Order: sequence, then C-alpha cells, then structure tokens
Amino acid sequence: MAAATAERVMLALLLACPSGDVRVTLSVPEVVDECEELCVAVTVVEGGAPAGGAQVAVTVDGASLGATGVTDADGIAEVCGGGLAVGAHTVLAGAQTENEGPTDSLPAAVTVHPFGYADGLLRDETALESLPWTPSFTRFDGNPVLSPGEAGGWDGVAVALPSVVATDDGFTMWYAGSDGGDYVIGAATSPDGVEWTRIGDKPLLTGSGVEGDWKRYSVNSPMIVPNGDEWALFYDGRAEESGNINIGLAVGAAPTEVADVSESPVFRWTEGESSWGGQAVAHPSVVINDQGFWELWYSTGLQKIGYAYSTDGRAWSRYCHNPVFIPDTGSTWENGTVKAAEVIQTADGYAMTYSGGGMGTFQVGWAMSRDGLHWQRAPEPILAPQGNDWEHRATLSAPLAVVGEELWMWYTGTDGVGSSIGLAKAPIDRTVFP
Repeated sequence: MAAATAERVMLALLLACPSGDVRVTLSVPEVVDECEELCVAVTVVEGGAPAGGAQVAVTVDGASLGATGVTDADGIAEVCGGGLAVGAHTVLAGAQTENEGPTDSLPAAVTVHPFGYADGLLRDETALESLPWTPSFTRFDGNPVLSPGEAGGWDGVAVALPSVVATDDGFTMWYAGSDGGDYVIGAATSPDGVEWTRIGDKPLLTGSGVEGDWKRYSVNSPMIVPNGDEWALFYDGRAEESGNINIGLAVGAAPTEVADVSESPVFRWTEGESSWGGQAVAHPSVVINDQGFWELWYSTGLQKIGYAYSTDGRAWSRYCHNPVFIPDTGSTWENGTVKAAEVIQTADGYAMTYSGGGMGTFQVGWAMSRDGLHWQRAPEPILAPQGNDWEHRATLSAPLAVVGEELWMWYTGTDGVGSSIGLAKAPIDRTVFP
C-alpha cells in the first residue's frame, strides 16, 4: 500500500530542568490510513546536544502506541504502532535521559481515515446506526427461470450461483453448472431477464485437470463486471479435492466472450487469514465504485466474509480488520454461517444479499452499509425455502439489479439433489436506489 503523503507536523517543547534544559521534539503525520502503522519520530536534545540513549515512549489518547524506544547518537528514536480507530487522536511523547527525569512534549494531533485512504479511496465515515430499508420480495410466478439442461449434459443436474448484468440487448447471466460431478461455468442471455438462452452446448470455463494447477478440479461462483469497453469475469477455482480455493480472472470485449488470464489466481488465501478464513477464498462479489476502485467481498472456508480493494482488479489490498461480516450469534436462522455475498451500490453506500444457514438449509439475508466495511443486517431472511418443489431445501446466492421501478433478484434454489435458478422482485425505494 502506498504510504500516506501528508506533511509531518513538528512540535517542540523547551522545559527548564535543574541541571540543564531538555528539548523533546515530536514529529507525527497529520493523517494516516487505519490499516497503516502510525510512526512517530521523537528527537531529544539535552543541554543543546543530541541526547543519545534516552528512553522514549509515545501515547495516543493516553494509551501506549507501541514498545518504548531508545534514541540513537543523533538523539532520535522512532516509535510505531497500529490498531487506531478512525477519527481524531492526541499524541504525546515522553523522554527520560540519563541525567533528567521524564519530560513530555506538547500534544500533537493525528486523524485516522478509513481503509484505502492512503491510495485515495474515500469512504463515508458515518456508520449506519440501524438498517434504513429492507425490500419485500415476491417470487416470479414462472419460476424457475433457468433449470438444469439435458440429462447427461454438463449442467444436467444443477445450475447455480448466477451473476447477472444488464446489457444493451437485455441481460447476460454467468452461472455454475454440474452433471453431478465437479462444477464448471457457462453463460446465457435473455431479452427480459426471464427467458434465457444458453451460449453453446458446452461450458465456457472448466477446471484444468492438471495436477498442481490452482483450478485443477473445478471452477465455480462466476461474477461478471462491466469495466468500460471491457468485461471482467471473476470466479473461484479449486486445486484439491477437499479445498484450496482461490479466485481467478477472465477478461473480454463482450459479456459472453472472455478469455482466461489466470495462470495463477489474482486473489488467493493466505496463512495470515487462515485462522478466520481457512484454506479458501471464494464467491467473489466485485463492484467498481464511483471513484474507479475495484471492491471485493469474498467468502472463506470458515463461513465468514472478507473485503479487499484494488486499483486494477488484479493486485488487491486486504482489510486489516477482516472479516467484515460474520454470523450473528443472536440469529435464529444464520446457524453460524454467512457466505456468498452479492453487493450492489446504493445512493449512499452498499446493499448486500448473503446466504445464511447451515446443514444444507440456506436462506437469503439482507444487509446495508455506508462504507462497505461495517454492516447492519435484517433480523430475518428476505427469501427462504418453500413448498415441496425445486427450492424446498435451500435458497442462496442472490445477485441484484434495478429494473425499472423494481429490484430484481436471481437466486439459487435446491431440492437437495439438483438446483435451479429463480427470480424474485421487490418494489424499489428511490431514496436507496435513485
């Protein structure tokens, strides 16, 4: 991440001491990103000369910033620490020389901005105190809008995890399909979002089958994103039979014609987050925001949702306080699992559907955020399994699109054996989606 470029402010205090004067000069940046360390340079001068070997400590709002430091021969020590909350803070430095007791500096001010500030990504710093709106969805009478293909075909058992985008000709859907084995990815087009025509009779992306390759076994969870004259398709690939899932990228000049560019993943799980994420990053949901930054919400193997951003869709910076969305311990329906986020921009932030539940009984939840990092959720699911037909076991993964005066949501429904894709619609709130 690029370092903050704000000018550093110099503050000094001259204190009279019984056996000589001590000057403590505090140098602190005016602003930092919440995921950067705050580094404070302290210079100690005693009797007009640099005070080497002085013990130095720095506090922020009265709490220690980090380990104490010792000044070098030039009388300078640097103390660094992180974990500061977004907002304004007061910084003080204290020094003790061999001859004099503790001497404090004058206070300095530092402002901590939300994650991404160091790269120019600006966020609303006012968190939602409550959920401003929850849509009321009604299922389309003609569901499912996309059913499994012909028996024995590549998607003859399951079609699932759709990603839908509006185009000049209607809509394009990328989806995962299975013949009962490993998942692959295909696409379909529609003039109205209801009647869908598959692109060809073969999947468009598949696992490589190559031992050691990051997508040897399967590809899944496509996410199509318009980017000017280019289309970006994110997806996850599985390297091992039981896991090791990472996120790749394909690009193209048309929404149904993309070429894989991922000889290696563009976003992979790391040891640093394995304690909360396991050996998987999956279900990518990507938004290119109004500032031109790519924002990614992703699921992990331990059923939590993380966040990262990028300037180009290829090199990503993870949020230092991940995960950003975890199961609600007081929930009666999430059952310790949240996954498969689908995020859309709103008038002043973001809305998200997600899959909650467990033991194969997933439902679709709803949450909203101003900054994409801190979320308020609805207490109950917005779509749950029903009846004894194609979606009686689970409903999940529900991308959103504003269509006229309605919010449309395509979702996966399963009967426990196969899966299909349905459509639900809700009246729109124009204060949320202008």
